[in-house]
Amino acid sequence: MEFIKMWKERMKNIELVPPKKVKDGPVLENIIRGKDIDIYKFPTPKWHELDGGRYIGTGDVMITKDPMKLVNLGTYRVMIHDKETLAFYISPGKHGKIHSEKYFSRQQNCKVAISFGHDPLLALVGGTEIPYGVCEYDYAGGICGQPLEVIEGEYSGLPIPANAEIVIEGEAVFDEVRAEGPFGEWTGYYASSKRNEPIIKIKSIMHRDNPILLGYPRVAWRPALSSDRR
Repeated sequence: MEFIKMWKERMKNIELVPPKKVKDGPVLENIIRGKDIDIYKFPTPKWHELDGGRYIGTGDVMITKDPMKLVNLGTYRVMIHDKETLAFYISPGKHGKIHSEKYFSRQQNCKVAISFGHDPLLALVGGTEIPYGVCEYDYAGGICGQPLEVIEGEYSGLPIPANAEIVIEGEAVFDEVRAEGPFGEWTGYYASSKRNEPIIKIKSIMHRDNPILLGYPRVAWRPALSSDRR
């Protein structure tokens, strides 16, 4: 309880520390482009028996930048369709969805980068409600008291964690949807049914040698039996 009290006080006085841009990092040890792109390179599991597919994005952070150049990192679910196509789901009102919808409303694709393994602090802030306009990199830097190192994405131009395990760059497509879901949530039930959601076309894959794929499975998970499943 003492630790929780200290953390609550710490959160009230976090001074934002912007990330530090570097030219190299472990994530650049391997770069895959063009016809060599194949997300099946990574042994992504089907986490739960009724999942709509293999979910590579469970402990990920998706990086976006809106037309006003505001950068956001959010933890959203990402499902594999084929070797170069992903589906994703973002709940209404989340900052990543606000960013993508701004582009979609202009009939433009939205460039994205997604990290599938990174500093646990990024996983923490990616799932935390931070005020709109505050960058999660800055917030994480404020927590640890020093800037996080990022690399500018070759395709997207987005800031990518230099020490990430696996990162893809691509485009969320404004005029194409495919079936996404369901996915067994950490709470132990399926929060949504299968539905059409936007897709991401992968333009490049970066990864460390012998990368670790980060996931958040529920160990004792089983399907819910309630009648209010949607």
